This record gives sequence, C-alpha cells and structure tokens, in this order.
Amino acid sequence: MTVRHLDRKSIPTPACLGVPTDGRRYCDLTGAEKAEIRVSLLNLQGNRCAYCERRTGDERDEGHIEHFRKQAEHVDLTTTWENMYWSCKDEKTCGKHKDKCTKTTGRLAQFHEEDLIDPGIDEPDHFLLFVEDGTVISRPGIDPDSQRRAEETLRVFRLADSAYLKQQREDALRPYKSAVKYLLPRGNDLLAEYVDSERENIQQAPFSTAIRHYFEGIL
Repeated sequence: MTVRHLDRKSIPTPACLGVPTDGRRYCDLTGAEKAEIRVSLLNLQGNRCAYCERRTGDERDEGHIEHFRKQAEHVDLTTTWENMYWSCKDEKTCGKHKDKCTKTTGRLAQFHEEDLIDPGIDEPDHFLLFVEDGTVISRPGIDPDSQRRAEETLRVFRLADSAYLKQQREDALRPYKSAVKYLLPRGNDLLAEYVDSERENIQQAPFSTAIRHYFEGIL
C-alpha cells in the first residue's frame, strides 16, 4: 500500500525475471514462471495484500499479480520485478479498484502513477496514519505534495472509505486495545514491556501497520 514499505532486497529476484529478454511480455510467461513470481511476492509480503494488508491465501485464485505501472502503458515493465505486487482479489479495493480508475472525474477518475505511494520505493509511514477506530488518513503535518499523494493513494486503492477494511482493521486492533486497557492502571513500565514483546509478533500479522501505529500512539 501502500501501507508498509516492502524491501525487495530481502528476497532473491525470481529466476524467471533475473535475466531480461528483449521483447518478452508478462503474457509470454509460462504458468510455472508466474507461480514462481507469486511465491516470491507472497514471501516478500508475508502472505498479505501489498495494499490493504489483509491476509491472502497462496493459491493462484486467492489474489493476483498486480502491475503497479499498467502493462498497457508501460510495455517495457511488464516483466520487471520491481513493478509487481501481490494484491487481494477484492473487486472494490486495492489493485482491482485501481484498474477501474479510468473515468474523467469522480471516485474512479484517472490517475498519474507518480502520484501514488509505491510501497517498494516510498516509505508509507511518512504519508499515512492509521487511527485506532480503523480509519486511515493522510498523516497530519506533512508537506502539501505528500498530502496530495497520500489522498490520491487512498482514493485509487480505496483504502480509506471501504467499510469492510475499516471494520477489519478495527477488529484486528481490538485484542491489543483490550490488553492496553487492562495494563494502563498497572503502570507505564508494564505497558511498555507488553508493547515491546508484541512488536516482533505483529510483523507478519494482517493489518500490522494499523497495530503498530496504535502502539506508537500510546507510548
């Protein structure tokens, strides 16, 4: 998402993309090669959608390989590893919603890709803030250009106004909020110890950025 930075250097580039072949397009890849890319993306993203962070399965029909820069407009990037993410298959959000943004105005208006937050290049924490009620907003105090990019990213991937995603993030936060409520009267040291112990545990959890931002807000 766009919601957390993805370090592509943390895993090897899929072998089928390691040696560029002039003129080869994504549609020319074999099923086995696409499966190899899918496995690499799932490893990179911790079996979560790159954009909303919901958990996805690892089968072909449980998500899709999404090209951040559209294949039709960037033919030279269709087999570029840095242009690929694993996205959930929700038709109303994330990569599927991005593909529908082809109108001249309104919620489905066209966009410029350079205006979007690229999770493999940008640091989403600079742009976005998750709130404990499950909402996500542009981070207060950022410069106007960053705010514009944050708002455009939220619109194109429909991360802010999806009631489903809001509820899912709120549900993910609920057990942590309950634990914090219990520990608060028992002192800041115990609370800080709990948060420190959970930081590692949440790294591979669905909606981990929302949980992490909640922890950062209480300490």
